[in-house]
Amino acid sequence: MKRLNNLYYSKRIKELLAELQTAGTTLVVAPMGYGKTLAVQYFLQEQERCGKKVLRQSIYGAGAEAFWQGVCHSWQNTELGAALLQQSLPADANAKTLVLELFRQLLPQEPVYWFIDDLHLLESSEAIDFLFALSKAGFADLHLLLVSRGQIFDGSRLLELGRKVFCLDKHDLALQRDELAEYSSRCGLQLTAQQLDALHEACEGWFSVTYLNFLNYDRYQRFCLDTGSVYEMIANVLLRPLPSEQQRLLLLMGQPEEFTPEQVAYAYGTSCRESVGRLLECNAFIIRLANGRLRCHHMLKQATRHAFGLLPEAEQQMYFRRLGQWYAQQKEYEEALDWLYRGRDFDGLLAAVQQLRDWSMHPQHRQHLFDWLCECPPEILWQYPQAVLIIMRRMFSLNMVPEMLQVKEWYVTALERNTALSQRERDNYYGELEVILSFLAFNSITGMSEHHRRAYKLLSGAPQTLSKQGIWTFGAPSVLGLYLRTGCSLRQTVEDMQECMPPYYLLSGWHGAGAAELTEAEALLLQGRIDEMDMTLQKAYYQAEKHGQECITICCDFLEMQRNLFRGVYSSKAEAYSRHQWQLQPWKQSMLLNTADMCAGFYYALLGKPEYIPSWLTDGNGQQPSVLYPARPCRNYISAQCLLAQGQYTELLVRWSDWEQECRPYSNFLCLLYLQVQRAAAFAGRGDVTSCRASLKQALAMAEADKLVLPLAQNIALLRPYLEQEAQGECSAAAAAALHLGQQMEAGRGQIMSARFAEAGLQELTEQELQIAQLAAARHTNREIAQRLSLSEGTIKQYLNKIFAKLQIDAAAKNKRHQLERFFSNS
Repeated sequence: MKRLNNLYYSKRIKELLAELQTAGTTLVVAPMGYGKTLAVQYFLQEQERCGKKVLRQSIYGAGAEAFWQGVCHSWQNTELGAALLQQSLPADANAKTLVLELFRQLLPQEPVYWFIDDLHLLESSEAIDFLFALSKAGFADLHLLLVSRGQIFDGSRLLELGRKVFCLDKHDLALQRDELAEYSSRCGLQLTAQQLDALHEACEGWFSVTYLNFLNYDRYQRFCLDTGSVYEMIANVLLRPLPSEQQRLLLLMGQPEEFTPEQVAYAYGTSCRESVGRLLECNAFIIRLANGRLRCHHMLKQATRHAFGLLPEAEQQMYFRRLGQWYAQQKEYEEALDWLYRGRDFDGLLAAVQQLRDWSMHPQHRQHLFDWLCECPPEILWQYPQAVLIIMRRMFSLNMVPEMLQVKEWYVTALERNTALSQRERDNYYGELEVILSFLAFNSITGMSEHHRRAYKLLSGAPQTLSKQGIWTFGAPSVLGLYLRTGCSLRQTVEDMQECMPPYYLLSGWHGAGAAELTEAEALLLQGRIDEMDMTLQKAYYQAEKHGQECITICCDFLEMQRNLFRGVYSSKAEAYSRHQWQLQPWKQSMLLNTADMCAGFYYALLGKPEYIPSWLTDGNGQQPSVLYPARPCRNYISAQCLLAQGQYTELLVRWSDWEQECRPYSNFLCLLYLQVQRAAAFAGRGDVTSCRASLKQALAMAEADKLVLPLAQNIALLRPYLEQEAQGECSAAAAAALHLGQQMEAGRGQIMSARFAEAGLQELTEQELQIAQLAAARHTNREIAQRLSLSEGTIKQYLNKIFAKLQIDAAAKNKRHQLERFFSNS
């Protein structure tokens, strides 16, 4: 009796697969048709019989978003899965650290085998980076099984993983001569030694081609050893010999990535359960998945899709339409969209879109999003204003603003032409439109507020467009960095924020709570009114924490860090941020880890501790953590401050033009001011007096009207002599105020350095340096020290410069010996 569809695993293969139980990560890499997936599935079935937990994920597209959706789906119904749903695929070091921490904390306390198939289809470097980081972490109970036709990790990464990774390739999976003989015997074929030799030489152990030859031999008593293409071989052996009905059914099975027998029968249009069943029984290229669905092997899928493409276009569209309708009936609306579009069923397409209020959107939909509406007959489009609204909302998130504005006109027309809508429904649709249009007015507080107020009057409930969980600040640590648009507008900006935020709170359920109070506190800090900002800052803290707005709380911390520098108080929050030991639950918003880095980096740059600055803030290699576009100007001025702290003056000037340009689209005046001050400081650091004075004059002119002296004061170490000159010039008030505020900051910084870092700094001194430092702290002159130690005054001066550097005492400060005296008194 022939048993051609029976699977065969040799003793050698079973012994190799047993190694997977002890491997943290297994890489199975071989060309198509070598039985990679079947071998791993065989191993996993054995684990499931032993009660082990098995997760399976197949890659069907190249995009990162689809990959991450698959990850979350794999871990669904677990605590880890719920946490991962709150994240996106980690694209930078901070996000990666956060997700790995989730795995560490929330992995089930039992062995888990996670199988990811067809990784060769994935074109996301972020996804591969994530899998490498997961492999490198080496969680004891997690076994990764990664299958691909091509290399997954490069050679250097494989070396780095070392014994944490176990590799199988085509040589391991290929049938050997004796295994081929045993396989043919188990299938019930009686082959001679000469036939086995010829088959093994021609197939080279290629499992799928061996199977196709077995089928052909059983039917025609001959092998297909000279076939040029495996796809032609599949067509000749598996497709063309079938009756017409079964051919069509097999073609339909090859269209979806996964399918069910009921789905294929529905798409075919008549009762054909028996024919479907016979196809499944006699075709080993159709694989049954753990979720109960079926999938065609890639070789069969490619052959059937080629043959399907030869059918008349009208017939293809009919089948596509039925597949889309099937998915819609199963409430798999996202999956239905492309099929309905390909089937030209725009009624069904827009009806499916209307079910997708929380549409995450597959990456492939982006290129079709506008086409759907352009090609849809107007009389159908007008019946679905809600669908048009949802598509327009997605266009904004994809930065398709010109297309979005065109769709807006269609949306309004759809509302006016749809006579079935009640007035309340019509008002709600217009209210949602106002919410979407408000984003186009960013960063005009009053412009956005006009839309918000109109939306509030029109809507009968909470808008679907806004989420309280969104990051109101876009990841920036400064509200005025986002919303201060011009000079001479500080007071007006504060008043606008106080007037416009309450209506927005009502509309959004307190999204961004505390922003109004925070804006006022930041304005006071920028003007150097340190003692006046405490009350408003505490109000901002209270509102943000009361309504769960972590992004506003971080902005409050950013102000507090800067304020405390003037008071000589070390910020424990900056230390916690730099180590990521902060209060945010890790499964909330990973972007805020980057915000925390920006806060800590800026603080330590001002403090003069560049070794504590997160490296991504100054790398400049294009691999910086992702921040939303509106937050980039804030990130840039923070990076510039970090470069100044590191003495990388030339690097700052090289990047300056690009940074300055990124402030223009949204008129980020405060960020422009910071960059202008930092440019002057960089010129000062290079000794370019002329350029420094020119840049400083521009900065003072920008700061003068609103008395924005904080950026100047924070760069007092490099700008002091130039500010002293400008104190006699046209902007004398701003220069004098900056000098006064800068002296306060230097005094506070000195207190922190002596109190916090004295002991560590003194331990770095050599015996000779310690003796000289003690004499200098006792107010002995260089000449007196030189005479006592029998050294020259020049040598003493060199020693003192080294001492000041080791103790982090600013070389430009006038009270260096006073700070040195405090070091010894505190230590």
